[in-house]
Amino acid sequence: MHDRGLNFGIYEDYGTKTCGGFPGSYGYVEKDAQTFADWDVDYLKLDGCWIDTDKMPAGYKQMEEALNKTGRSIVYSCSWPAYLIDKPEQVDYKLIAKSCNLWRNFDDINSSWKSIASIISYYDHNQDKHIPTHGPGQWHDPDMLVIGNPGITEDMAKTQMSIWAIWSAPLIMSNDLRTIAPVFARILQNRDVIAINQDPMGVMGRLVANTTNIGVYVKPIVPGDESGGHSYAVAVLNRDEQWSQDVSFVLSDIGLKASSGYVVEDLWTNVKYGIMRPGDKFSTRVRPTGTTLLRATLVDALRPYRNNRIRTDYVF
Repeated sequence: MHDRGLNFGIYEDYGTKTCGGFPGSYGYVEKDAQTFADWDVDYLKLDGCWIDTDKMPAGYKQMEEALNKTGRSIVYSCSWPAYLIDKPEQVDYKLIAKSCNLWRNFDDINSSWKSIASIISYYDHNQDKHIPTHGPGQWHDPDMLVIGNPGITEDMAKTQMSIWAIWSAPLIMSNDLRTIAPVFARILQNRDVIAINQDPMGVMGRLVANTTNIGVYVKPIVPGDESGGHSYAVAVLNRDEQWSQDVSFVLSDIGLKASSGYVVEDLWTNVKYGIMRPGDKFSTRVRPTGTTLLRATLVDALRPYRNNRIRTDYVF
C-alpha cells in the first residue's frame, strides 16, 4: 500500500468486540498497538462499541499511551465523543484532545444529501463548543468525504468539499479510486480548495449569516499583514434541494473590514472579482445543494513589506 503512495489505516474498537462483531481491543490494548506498529499502520480509528462509556476516558488514554510506546507515528482517531451524543454535558474536548488526534462526535455519514446536511446542521449548532477546541493536533471529524459515490451530485460534492475545507476538517475519502468519475476526481484534487483546508492556522470557520436555506461561513487564513489582519475563505451554502438562490452581502457585514480591501476569487469557477473593499456588495447565484467558495486575499498582505506571519493566538 505504501508503494502505491497510500497510507495504511485500520479499524478497531476499544470494547470486547467491534461494531461488526469482530474481536475488540479490550484487555489487549498494548498487544494490539504493537501489532499495528509491526504492520506499519499509519492511522488507527478506535471505535466504541461493546464498552461502557464510563470506561472510555481511561481506555482511549490507554491506547494513546500504548501507541506512543511503540515508537511509530500513528494518527489516532477516536469515536469517544460520538457515544456521548445524548450526554453532551459529559463531553470534554480538552480532555479528549490530550489523547486523540481527531475524533468523531456525530452520526456516520452516508451517500445522501440528507446525511451531509444533517452533519452540517449539527456542526452549525455546536460551533461555539467546537471552534475553541479545534486546531493543529486536535481536530473535530465530521466523517469521510463521500464524493464520487452513488447518490452524490456534482453540487453536493462541491458543498461537502467546501464546508469541510472551511472547517479545517480531516479530508478522508470514502470511495473507489479505481472507478471514480473524472468530475469528482477534479473536485477532490482542487489544489486551491485543499489549500483552504490545509491552512496552517487550522481555524474552524464560523457560520456568520444564516437563513432557512442559506448559510454564509467565514474562515481566517494566511497570508496576513503586519498589523495582524488576515485573508479569508468564504463559503455560501444553499441548503435547498430544488431551487437556486440569489445571495448578496456587504463584505463588512460578514467580518471583512480591512480598508485596503481583498482580492476576491471563486475557487470553483475561477472567476476573478478583483479588489473588493468592506463597503462593496458581493452577489452570487448558488445552485440547489451547492456552495460558492471564495478566497479573499488581504491586499495589504500582498504588498512588498508583508511578513505573512501566522498568529497562534487567533480567537474567532
